[in-house]
Amino acid sequence: MSARAGVEQHLAWCAECRSDVQALRDFAKAQPAIATLARPARIGWLAAAAAVLLAAIGLGVWLRRSVEVAALSDAGKRISLDSRGRLAGADGLSPEQTASVRRVLLGEALLPSVNLSELQLPRGTLMGAHEAARFHLVAPVGTAVRSARPELRWTARGPKAVYVVTLKNLATGRIIGSPSLSDLAWTPTQPLQRGVIYAWQVAVTFDRREEVAPSPPSPQARFLVLDANTVAQLDSLPPSHLVRATLDTEAGLLDEAEAQAKALADENPGSAIASNLVRRIRTLHNP
Repeated sequence: MSARAGVEQHLAWCAECRSDVQALRDFAKAQPAIATLARPARIGWLAAAAAVLLAAIGLGVWLRRSVEVAALSDAGKRISLDSRGRLAGADGLSPEQTASVRRVLLGEALLPSVNLSELQLPRGTLMGAHEAARFHLVAPVGTAVRSARPELRWTARGPKAVYVVTLKNLATGRIIGSPSLSDLAWTPTQPLQRGVIYAWQVAVTFDRREEVAPSPPSPQARFLVLDANTVAQLDSLPPSHLVRATLDTEAGLLDEAEAQAKALADENPGSAIASNLVRRIRTLHNP
């Protein structure tokens, strides 16, 4: 990378240095007017100019000096970010993907492209007493999924309970149902429609009673089946826990993102970057 390209790359993400450079440019534009000032005024202008030039020189020296600002062990390798904004250890990323990983290393916000409010509905309120559900849905709830045939999981209601899963395509209204099940998981036999949100519930028959989860005041359980292009992009990512946690989060794959972030934290005990990443993904999943 040329020196000019390195400076431009750094200025693209460093607001403080960008401000210094703008001040130098403003000073250069004002030079013709300085000659018309009285001598004391010219001295003041020259002192200000010297300060700006010193700042610019300091900026140039700092830009030439690359300092590591963040580093993590990652899937048996090492990933790092330097003071020029260069990311090392994560090859093959697009400029947009690189910028996303850089933001995580700098502690900035995760920015999901999926509208999570469509997947995570608020809890309702019931008047009077009500009995809490005896079982609940486990996953996927309030997240996107990669597979068009995702495994749906729930907790047990009791011995010899029989479960039936119902899925609703919220774009078309089509209903898909499972056969009677004794297991605590079911995978649709046919692929679901990609790019569409589904709502699902499980009805259980136990001890001659029928219950449904989720039931009020719990909100409707929803998940998004990712479109094929997004899945292809995610499948091409390098085997980096940091990269996958970051970009899975952006795609709305919160379950997968949290698993990747946990693996990163396990590999970097005591790292504030890794532990904060786990916490921030959990917050997105459970606002």
